[in-house]
Amino acid sequence: MSKKKQKEKPTDVIIVGAGIAGCVLAFHLSNARFKVKVFEKSERKDLGHDWCDSVEKKAFAYASIPPPKGKEKKKEVDHLVILSPNFNKVIHLDYYDYWIVDRKLYHERLVTMAEKAGAEFNFGVEIVEPMGRGQWVVGVKTNSDKIENARIVIDCSGKERILARNIEILDLNLELKKKDKVKAYRELHEVIEGDINWENIPVEKNLLYYRYGYEKGYSRLNFEDDNHLDIGAGVGKGYSDRSPKAIVNDFVNSKKNVDNKILRGGGGDIILRRPTTMVWYGFLAVGEAACQVVPTNGCGVGPAMIGAKIAAEVVADSLRRKEVSIDSLWKYQVRFMEERGRDHAALDMLRRQVLTFNEEEYSFLIEKGILSKQDFKNVIHAKYYKIGLWKMFLSAFKGIRRIKLMLKMSKVASRTNRIYKHYKKMPKEYESRKYLSWLLGHMSLFEEIEKES
Repeated sequence: MSKKKQKEKPTDVIIVGAGIAGCVLAFHLSNARFKVKVFEKSERKDLGHDWCDSVEKKAFAYASIPPPKGKEKKKEVDHLVILSPNFNKVIHLDYYDYWIVDRKLYHERLVTMAEKAGAEFNFGVEIVEPMGRGQWVVGVKTNSDKIENARIVIDCSGKERILARNIEILDLNLELKKKDKVKAYRELHEVIEGDINWENIPVEKNLLYYRYGYEKGYSRLNFEDDNHLDIGAGVGKGYSDRSPKAIVNDFVNSKKNVDNKILRGGGGDIILRRPTTMVWYGFLAVGEAACQVVPTNGCGVGPAMIGAKIAAEVVADSLRRKEVSIDSLWKYQVRFMEERGRDHAALDMLRRQVLTFNEEEYSFLIEKGILSKQDFKNVIHAKYYKIGLWKMFLSAFKGIRRIKLMLKMSKVASRTNRIYKHYKKMPKEYESRKYLSWLLGHMSLFEEIEKES
């Protein structure tokens, strides 16, 4: 008698996108013995950006991912240096709690880890939309019209947000505006000989330099090793039309000892926006698809790892309890907001208001210490601390000759405190009326600054 063909185990989780968030999720969920399918439109060889990025050290520990080593980890940065737009003020921060990581090598390591844990990767397969049944997300459709079903579907498709933008519930399908993004670009060049100066500032090889407020954004420099310089810029969309590539090119062309050949690099738009709704029935969004990038420095790898670890724990628990409704998945929403979301919301409010200042105003605020060393530590390390009355008083005293500017700064502090406080009040359990009221309150706070900018 012939044996019956064993029935294939149904898919527990579909992940759309094999970026950082998708790979970390696939690794942890596969390790937990769930059947995971990952769909990625790019081929495997094309995964990972062709440059190095700053990744928070604590994100590796939080996400239970071994830290980088060997060629994957670049030159250690001792601390970060903040420069005013006019170069008149230099602020040395005490530390830089990030590793510089080769994105190509790190990405390949994550894919390999997830595959060894049992995840199934489908490269070169584009997902075009989510599939629904009633209010539930139950699967996805490929560009060849094939339907794939799973108990939970997760959008890790990055800035494309291919699933979330097609779910017309709450603000999951929100239309991102220009001011929700930054145009970023970077290049790696060889330094032939001699020292590098940025205007009158010597560039040391163990430090990372940020020039905040230039061209409604930032410029930055750091050595990857003793002979290779990474040059980057970001410009707030909707605030300036300047090309970040032109900013990088201007620097390279001004240095005779910097070889013109581009060794690595690239760029594009990055979503810099506070997260709001990230879950629905049978559905989650993680990483840039959930707007989890740090709004004030553009770092997205660390938040994606943290978000993916939280999501993996909540999804695993929900699957074991056979309860994958929004009520169960809401724990992910709450935990991420507590861990990072409320900070990102405050930093997004801060970013949008400060980007309305011109370079002279920005330089004044830095030179007078109104934007202080501690403020920049918070901005870089993605933490927000409530601005107290004493800080406001001291700032007003330092800028007493610039009353109009200080009134603007007072509004910045007040609104930033208010949005942080509002995010702390996000409902801990999903109840549609309460959450909608919270969501509308969040929208009204940001609409205030939209009317002024």
